Amino acid sequence: MFWGLKIMPGKTYSQKVEYPFKVTMACLGQEPILGRHCLFVRVEDQDYMLCSLNFGQNEQQSLNLVFSPGEEIVFHSVGNGPIYLSGMYDVDEMLDDDEDEEDDEELDAMDEDEEEEEEEENEEELKAEAKKATAKKAEKKAEKKVEKKVTIKEEKKAPAKEEKKVEKKTPVKAEKKTEKKAEPAATEKTPKKKTLQNGLVIEDITVGTGAKAKAGKRVGVRYIGRLAKNGKVFDQNTKGAVFKFNLGKGEVIKGWDLGVNGMNVGGVRRLTIPSNLAYGSRGAPPDIPPNSTLIFEVKMMTVGNMDKS
Repeated sequence: MFWGLKIMPGKTYSQKVEYPFKVTMACLGQEPILGRHCLFVRVEDQDYMLCSLNFGQNEQQSLNLVFSPGEEIVFHSVGNGPIYLSGMYDVDEMLDDDEDEEDDEELDAMDEDEEEEEEEENEEELKAEAKKATAKKAEKKAEKKVEKKVTIKEEKKAPAKEEKKVEKKTPVKAEKKTEKKAEPAATEKTPKKKTLQNGLVIEDITVGTGAKAKAGKRVGVRYIGRLAKNGKVFDQNTKGAVFKFNLGKGEVIKGWDLGVNGMNVGGVRRLTIPSNLAYGSRGAPPDIPPNSTLIFEVKMMTVGNMDKS
């Protein structure tokens, strides 16, 4: 039986395993999102990283994780997009549990039938003994009375004191359902965001640690470009040869020359570029309409000396 889970970044998904299941695959979605996507599982308050995924490089990872009933597990991820987990339940174990429950129900029913039969037999024995005792008393009284005409007054049978069955109502202790405290979401560094006077918005998703890009350097990048109004992807470079250009020399749109400047290798930035720093009132038909604001996710791959050719 299929098992699946969609994990959004910054959220935790916790459960106490009821039926055994196996996780066999982790993969990224269809939406191209740059940067690392790290998947974690928390078992007994200890985090373990299961895999690290990158769009355009390693977008899926085979897993072989088996979780048993009673285990408390928490999945969470760090990155910019969702991670999809898939696997399967252990159907044999589930069927065995169902059969065990049916057997238990049958045994309980048999026990109840036996108890009812024993109660009926005990009641019949008590009635028989009561009849014998009454008959013996009647015989003794008849022997003592010698009168010819004996009026036998029926003795008023004292009503048997009904045994008050005092059912001790044992107060059922309400099971304290310990509410699971929500697991703290994976701590992520809040992206550094700044807006320049010309309207360019620069947001550092991941700060790189490698060489720094600056005017006069030749840089290589991966990127995904979208229209701000509807999120439609109009251009991207996520695999194959990286896109290279000389920074600050007007080889790309103005928003790129300004927005890429200062990035370090390994860093990821989101650039929201107004039309006056992109393709202006003309646009770039047919993909980019006139006066379009553009959003780029850019990952810095290489920084080197300028190509003077």
